[in-house]
Amino acid sequence: MSFVLCRIPNHVGDCCMALPGLRLLEASGFTPVLTGKRWAEDLLAGTGWRFEPIEGHVSEDLSRIRNIAKFFGGHPQGLLFPNSFNSALLYWVGSIRSTGFPTDFRRMLLAQSVPEPGKMHEVERFFTLAHEAIEAWGKTPAWDKVPPQLGLTPLKRHEAGARNLMESNNIPQKFALLAPVARGLHHGKKKHWEHFNALCAPLRQMGIEPVVFPAVREVDQVKAACPDARICPPTTLGTLAALAKRASVVIANDSGLSHVAAAVGATQITLIGVTDPTRTSPWNPHAMVLGSLEKGWPTLDEVLAAVEKSVRG
Repeated sequence: MSFVLCRIPNHVGDCCMALPGLRLLEASGFTPVLTGKRWAEDLLAGTGWRFEPIEGHVSEDLSRIRNIAKFFGGHPQGLLFPNSFNSALLYWVGSIRSTGFPTDFRRMLLAQSVPEPGKMHEVERFFTLAHEAIEAWGKTPAWDKVPPQLGLTPLKRHEAGARNLMESNNIPQKFALLAPVARGLHHGKKKHWEHFNALCAPLRQMGIEPVVFPAVREVDQVKAACPDARICPPTTLGTLAALAKRASVVIANDSGLSHVAAAVGATQITLIGVTDPTRTSPWNPHAMVLGSLEKGWPTLDEVLAAVEKSVRG
């Protein structure tokens, strides 16, 4: 197999949505070697692909990329999933022959440029990038259509970690995994639904315990947004994926946990209010999406009806 150094996306959701493209590389005779932010290593550990972290320190990252390039032959093939100039510049200076979309004025840094596709879901966009790159490298892609699921499998240690966390936090077998906050703004608007706390009592009446595993930087926000839920200590993304897989339902904003849940094929409800679901809705046949970019967030009654339907189903 030929190795391809893959610069993976910088956000949790995008990393999950890039999985079909990475799987296509592997199925087409290439071995992905991942470079990206350190948190992604645990999330993607179940893929079995080698991972090299990028820390955000220019000199250290450049030294690491140069060493990786030397290890894989001096001028290895690269694939850039991010759109940024800096991602292309790092690979270019590191002597990696990169293929990617010619976004952010970086065409001159690319060994091969893949034409920017029209409007489509991000999963389809990443898949198109990999598909066109394989053809540009003179090979035949293993398949032409995006698979219906993202296909992430947590490691056994993640599954064990999920069981241990459930036991240590007294979480029953029937629980709802909630993601009540989404940091930052989208076009100046809040990215989270504001009624998560109102779901806690009805969920318990259904025999389902509402549980939150916040990110380290989100603990205070979660306590303010959803104080009635069982708020547990932060955990790793791989273990969170295993928890999502075990949950009766995952209820999340259009944020990282929504895509982690989709990656493991969880039963999930994703709430949309300011983002475009045609681009970033969960790629999961078991997902319900409520709300829209045009009409805004769903009502509490709509979400409760969906929860009841999802749990009964």
